[in-house]
Amino acid sequence: MLDGIDRRLLLALQEDARRTNAELAEDVGLSMSACAKRTARLWSEGLIAGAVAILDRRRFRRPVTAMVTVTLTSPTARNSDAFVQAILRHAQVQQCHVVTGDFDFLLLIQERSIEAYHDFAMEVLGALPFVQAYKTTFVLRTWRNRDALPGWCLETPGAA
Repeated sequence: MLDGIDRRLLLALQEDARRTNAELAEDVGLSMSACAKRTARLWSEGLIAGAVAILDRRRFRRPVTAMVTVTLTSPTARNSDAFVQAILRHAQVQQCHVVTGDFDFLLLIQERSIEAYHDFAMEVLGALPFVQAYKTTFVLRTWRNRDALPGWCLETPGAA
């Protein structure tokens, strides 16, 4: 069960995972050893799945980013599983979500160019027998790109 200090630690680490143990301890009001033990427990319990560096996209060659909606011929468990297995083999697929609504999946795909995306779409999406249709929307500019849980999510299921 998470307490308030655990939640503050998780929020702080989501904001900047490079923070030293001393900085974290000061921010959440713990001794350095108590903070280190709690952080280690959060990792060992799998509440922290990984730590990544978020690169400044303006400093690098920018990929073409496409949001792709995919509709399956029949959204059965078998077709959905087969689609996920097939699509996750490709590094271009940065995100894959099962969704509700007019389509079955939402993908975020990054490619080198429009032409490279076209090749990917034809050779991968167009070749899968259980894909009925897909629709691509290209991202022109990104104002926010985060994948952090807000504080209110850091409650144990059933709590509140």
